[in-house]
Order: sequence, then C-alpha cells, then structure tokens
Amino acid sequence: MKFSKFNLYIFMLVVGFFCIVVDLNVNTPLQYPHKYQNTKKIIGEFQYYNIASNYHAYCDYRMIYGDGEVTISDNSKQNYMSTQATVINNIYYKNLQVDCLNDFAGFLLILIACLGLKKCSRLFSFGSLTALGALIIHGLIVSLPFYSNGLTLCYTVFFVGTGYLITSLLTLYFVINGLFKMCPDISCRDERRWGRMIWYVIFVLQILTTFVFWIGADFHALHTLGLGLEIFNALMVLLFWRILFRAMGHIRQTYLNATAQNSAE
Repeated sequence: MKFSKFNLYIFMLVVGFFCIVVDLNVNTPLQYPHKYQNTKKIIGEFQYYNIASNYHAYCDYRMIYGDGEVTISDNSKQNYMSTQATVINNIYYKNLQVDCLNDFAGFLLILIACLGLKKCSRLFSFGSLTALGALIIHGLIVSLPFYSNGLTLCYTVFFVGTGYLITSLLTLYFVINGLFKMCPDISCRDERRWGRMIWYVIFVLQILTTFVFWIGADFHALHTLGLGLEIFNALMVLLFWRILFRAMGHIRQTYLNATAQNSAE
C-alpha cells in the first residue's frame, strides 16, 4: 500500500510538471461577458501584450503621423521631415480558450503529492504552500476579465502574472530539491549533479518562454520561437525525470523509512 502511494505521488509530480511547462489551448464557443475597454492612458502595445498573452485576444492598427526635426550640431538643424508609424489601436476578445494541460490541474497534483511526501523533507511543505499560492493566483488570473476591465485589468494581470511566475518557479525549486534530499547517498551524486544542471536550464527556459510569449503576442516570429522554447523545456523536464528515475530506488527507500518512522511515533 505504501509502495502504491509512493508511485502515485511520483506520477502526480511528473504529470504536474508537464502541465506547468506545456500549454495546449483549445478554442471554445464561449465568449467573455463584455468587450475589452480600451484606454488611451497607456500605450496599446503594453495593453495588448498583457491581454493577448493571458487571454484570447486580437487587435487592429492605426497609422500615426508626426513632424520632427533632427539636430545636426549645436547651431544647425535639418529641415522638418514627416514620420509615420503603425501602432496598436483597439483590442478585442476572441472566444474563450481551454488549456487541455491546465496549470490549475498541474499545481493541484503537485500540492497533493507534496502533502504526501512532506514527511520526507520540509521542502515539500514549502512546495505545498507555493503550489497552493499558485492555484489561488491562477484562479484569480482566469477570473479577472469577468469582473475587471480596461486599465485596472491590464495592470492587475501584469503584476499578478509576475507573482504567478515567481510562485511557479518556487514550487518547482522546492519539489526538485526535496527529491534530491531523498537520495543523499554518494552513489546518487551524478544524478543530483546532472539533475541540478537540468533544473537550471528549466528555470531559465520558463522565464524566457514567458517573456517571449508576452512579446510574441504581436510578433508571429517570436510566438513561433516561444513554441520552440516550450517544446525544448518539455524535453528538459522529460530528461530531468529520466535522470531522477535512476535514483528512484533510493528515493523510494527514504519514503518508506519516513513512513515507518511516523507510524512508530
């Protein structure tokens, strides 16, 4: 029974990791209850990056024209020259999307697994707290468009989204280092070393992918790059678990020892 629970917790962690690093969005016929309230108080690009990267949205553009003069030296100026640029005009919601590999489900699985493994290391207790925080923040981000709009929504989702990224990284950090604590034997030193190296790569890729998708809302080439980084990050997660499974016997034994010790107490 104990062995089965251990396998279940590890399975939850594996699935949870992939749900966090991979997004698989599917369109639905559902719509948001209201249109996005565009504002001129901040530039359209900043609005669009925040709204489109978190919600399903598109935009239209407008041309701006202006006159300016270029200083050649302290005492001479070039004649006026006309300038023009294309900028984002208005933002519109599309239909709602559903993430088949939902982050909420991923953090819920990690939360349950951390609660089951907390007897092995207090790092899992910290991981359960950050996973719970990520669940709350994720729910907040998803629900924001239903009761907030315009400038308030734009700023809120930016700062809350930053907090979500931080809690995601902290959760992965606590869980991964908790697993390393469960295989302290010298025979596992290579797994710990290579696992930490892969973790650093995952850490960087998670931040980079988030930023690229944020900017890539208005640049198709960057969006494609973000998809490539996301796939590469998923491969890194797969490689991490492949390395860790080499030490799974030691991790399982640590779990069994901790369970027996708790039962004796």
